[in-house]
Amino acid sequence: MISKTRFFKSAVLIVLAALIVCGCTGKPKPIRQTELALGTVCSVSLFDSSKQALLPASFSLISQLENKISKNIPESEISSLNRNAGVSAVVLSEPVFQLLTIAQKYSILSEGMFDVTIDPVVELWGIGTDHAAVPARDKLEHAVGLVDYRNLVLDAANSSAFLPAKELAVDLGGIAKGYIADQVRDFLVSGGAGGGIIDLGGNILVFGKKPDGSSFRIGIQDPFGGRGSAIGVVTLEEGSVVTSGIYERFFEQDGKRYHHIFDVRTGYPVENNLAGVSILTQESAAGDALSTAVFALGLEKGMALVERTGGAEAICITKDKEVYISSGLKDSFTLTDRNFTMRGAF
Repeated sequence: MISKTRFFKSAVLIVLAALIVCGCTGKPKPIRQTELALGTVCSVSLFDSSKQALLPASFSLISQLENKISKNIPESEISSLNRNAGVSAVVLSEPVFQLLTIAQKYSILSEGMFDVTIDPVVELWGIGTDHAAVPARDKLEHAVGLVDYRNLVLDAANSSAFLPAKELAVDLGGIAKGYIADQVRDFLVSGGAGGGIIDLGGNILVFGKKPDGSSFRIGIQDPFGGRGSAIGVVTLEEGSVVTSGIYERFFEQDGKRYHHIFDVRTGYPVENNLAGVSILTQESAAGDALSTAVFALGLEKGMALVERTGGAEAICITKDKEVYISSGLKDSFTLTDRNFTMRGAF
């Protein structure tokens, strides 16, 4: 058996930076800070050089939130919640309770295709670790039986959460980066930043105004190409673009590739004709959760979810290189790669 793990981030950082700078010829370039955080490469860019001090402060905020949210940090509030499953409720700080509330909302909206309690399945597969492997079927069936977002009990009056049985656990990996991006944007705006770009490993959030007043132009990742290669460009004034795909994180075993987006009904990686899904929303947390849900649902049901979700748009790329967009993107998305076929609004 040959097993290997690869990390292929859905970042459009290189394309995004090029597109934004190209629109500002003769203007001061954005100031930018880039660091390793949240297990990936993150960058924050601002158009006002007088706000330089906000950049390191943004990364301090990212670190503070990660220390509260990450299940991989034993002292985090989420780790405490998981340890206390079947024992007692855990009182949470405002941001963690807010994030769990948002995650529960999108678990309900997607009828569990995005499920905040997916952790038992995620842990079994170990994708992104040195021990990634296909789990034994009986263990996987047991893990699937533990996944049900309705098991997460949230008490707003006490700002607490409770998992009523042992082995239940939450995993916020499918929404945390989006939520943190939203929090960083709010911090920057409150600090007087007039405009900028937040890129948390492929979760892109743009806000405010560019120096030349033009719209932001964001490249949509080619799921079959190298990092930063784009199949097209979407324009927007403000908001978030989050991409999920089978190329992001995966491992190969016995000649078969297993990616990190799981079907909650089977515990196995989702198998459908989608290669990549990009979601446009105002709030990045919403886009993060919806990108997983739409991918898991597949093209038709996924697009139906987007169309009935206010303020959300989607770009779906199939394995046979066909591109579908939701109805609100007819005038905002341009396909630039002739190797792909535009099928228009879904």
